[in-house]
Amino acid sequence: EHKKLSKKAAPLKQKVEAKEREKARSLKFMEEEEERVTETANKFSSSVESLRGIVLLIEEYEKSRVADEVEKLHEEKDRLSIKAKTKREEHDNMKPELDRLSKMVDDQERERKNLEENIKLIKSMKNIETFQNELARLETELSGIEGNETAVDDMKQLQKQHSELSTQRARSEGRRSEMVEMIRGLKRKLSQNEYRNVEEDYRVASIRHDTTEMAVKDIDKYHSALDKALQRYHSIKIAEINTIIRDLWALTYKGEDISNIEIVSGQEAGSRSTRSYNYRVVMTKGGSKMDMRGRCSAGQRVLASIVIRLALAETFCVNFGCIALDEPTVNLDDKNKAGLAVALAQIIASRQQQSNFQLVLITHDIDFVVMMKNELASQANVNMPEKYFEIRREEAADGKFYSKIDVLDWEDLM
Repeated sequence: EHKKLSKKAAPLKQKVEAKEREKARSLKFMEEEEERVTETANKFSSSVESLRGIVLLIEEYEKSRVADEVEKLHEEKDRLSIKAKTKREEHDNMKPELDRLSKMVDDQERERKNLEENIKLIKSMKNIETFQNELARLETELSGIEGNETAVDDMKQLQKQHSELSTQRARSEGRRSEMVEMIRGLKRKLSQNEYRNVEEDYRVASIRHDTTEMAVKDIDKYHSALDKALQRYHSIKIAEINTIIRDLWALTYKGEDISNIEIVSGQEAGSRSTRSYNYRVVMTKGGSKMDMRGRCSAGQRVLASIVIRLALAETFCVNFGCIALDEPTVNLDDKNKAGLAVALAQIIASRQQQSNFQLVLITHDIDFVVMMKNELASQANVNMPEKYFEIRREEAADGKFYSKIDVLDWEDLM
């Protein structure tokens, strides 16, 4: 029964809570509206007080005697307007007389200028007459002097030279002024803290520049010597590699069409700092040398690759004696396999005394491993391997395949 009543009371509680929320919202709205009305009433009261103050000011103004003073000012204004009108009429009456006097002054000024110009003209005419008489006298004297024509030409030449020299002097004076100003500016600049020890700084910088220049020359000499040494070393190593390749090829390759292979290096054009080399494999066939690329079978290409790698290891890996071959017999026939086995056996025999030498051979060709075993047995003073490793895939109990490595005795190899 209690549960049923609780279920029936739940909706009633929700309605009560909704009504409570609505009541709270109504109260909040009423409070806000009351505040707004109160604020409006306050503003209205302030406006009423302002109007009352304005009314009081108007009443005080009406009680004062300001109106009488305004009337007096209007009367004074009218009196001054009448007086100004009278003065303007007097000015208009005096204007014709002023214009007449101004015209008389202008006429007198023009008359004075005319008289001054006439006086100047008379003086100029007298000066011209005097100069003409003097010129006639000088021409008469000049005609009586011998060589006067030459003197005139000499005078013109001297005048021309004088003009040119004057021009040059003016230009020189201008340049001199510029140089003096420049010297003053440089002296002011040198008096600053930045250039106070400029002579010492220049001496130190000059010494540094000279020593750097000598160092650059020395480095250039060392670089040239090193470059020549590297070229000579490159030539020597290429010759050694080709010697080993020639021996290994004669030992391993059982065909009769290719008598020899070698590496040929070609230097690309460029600066000394960007020098690079292009290497290519050349084979000797019928007494003619030609590129091996595209002219040999897959087996010949594989054998040449192995021989070149062995030669490189023999030349450069003196302190690193590890050689790894992965499937070296791919595309090789039986004769070339046998030749490769002979070459590897001889390499192992020659490296027998090297403490860090190790040959790692990875192959699926069991026949080649047997060839290697027989060739090693034929070599003198060779320690035969004790074990070899066989890797196979084996299915485990979980159904997956895993790689398994077995260690087998070397003597069990057939």
